[in-house]
Parts: sequence; structure tokens; C-alpha cells
Amino acid sequence: MAEEGIKEKEKQKKLGGLKTLPFILSNELCDRFAGAGFNANMINYLMNQLHMPLIESTKTLNNFAATSSLTPIVGALIADSFAGRFWTITTGSIFYLLVSCVLS
Repeated sequence: MAEEGIKEKEKQKKLGGLKTLPFILSNELCDRFAGAGFNANMINYLMNQLHMPLIESTKTLNNFAATSSLTPIVGALIADSFAGRFWTITTGSIFYLLVSCVLS
């Protein structure tokens, strides 16, 4: 029984680490590029097409950025309470990809 406990701990230690690092970094890199491109284009769109003043356009984008920054808290609550980490990340990533494709 003691050997089974040691083997189980060794399996848990091998999860994650450098195997997952490239996926996390590439996801963050793509997210930063998408966000920078979105903000640069959206400020022009709000000002030129919708004829919003600069201050109103900036407020709108800041509110959008704040909402985007707070949604991981909602994802954490869903992951911890209901769906689990894997399915929450998978569903969120697919949803993010679909919305990005629709917006671009």
C-alpha cells in the first residue's frame, strides 16, 4: 500500500510543467496580438463610423477591457463549482475563437 501511494505521488508530480508551457505561452501571445489589433481598429471605428467623441470611445474600450479582465473570475467559479478545469478551459477557448472569427 505504501508503494502505491508513492507511485501515485510520482504520477501527480509529472503532470504539467514544461510540456504545457508552449501551449500557455502561445495562447497568451495570440491573445495579446488580438487585443492590440482589436483596440487599435475599434477606436478608429468608434470615432469615424459611429461618430463617437474620443473620450466616449475611450470609455467604451476601457469598459470592454475591464469586463474582459474580470471574466476569468467567472470562469474560475464555473471550473471550481461545476464543470472542472479542463472542460471550462476547452469551452472558453472554443467560444473565444468563435467570437474572434465573427468579429474579424
